[in-house]
Amino acid sequence: VALARFRAAEKYMKEQNTRGFYEEMLRGLWGYLSDKLNIPVADLTKESVRESLSRKGASVEDIEAYVGLITDCEYAQYAPSGSVQIEDAYLRGVGAISRLEAVINK
Repeated sequence: VALARFRAAEKYMKEQNTRGFYEEMLRGLWGYLSDKLNIPVADLTKESVRESLSRKGASVEDIEAYVGLITDCEYAQYAPSGSVQIEDAYLRGVGAISRLEAVINK
C-alpha cells in the first residue's frame, strides 16, 4: 500500500502538485507504519511510533529520521513555502522505509 501511495506522490511531484504530493506522502508514511506495526492509523502517534519501532529494533537515528520526515511533510503540506523540497522528501521517504523494512523483517 505504501508503494502505491509513493507512486502517486511521485506523480504529483512530477506535476509540481505539492498539496497532492504531501497528502500521499503522509498517507504512505502513516499507512506503512500501521501495516507493519499492526496499529490502526487512527491510533498512531509520533510517540507510539517511536516506542513500537524501538521495540522492533530500529535505531534511534532511523526512528527520528522517519518521525522527522512526517513532521516536515505535515508542515510543508500547510506551509508550502517552507524549506522542505518535494524531491528531498520523496527520497527521504523511500530511504526511511527501506531502512525500517530491513529491521522490521529480520
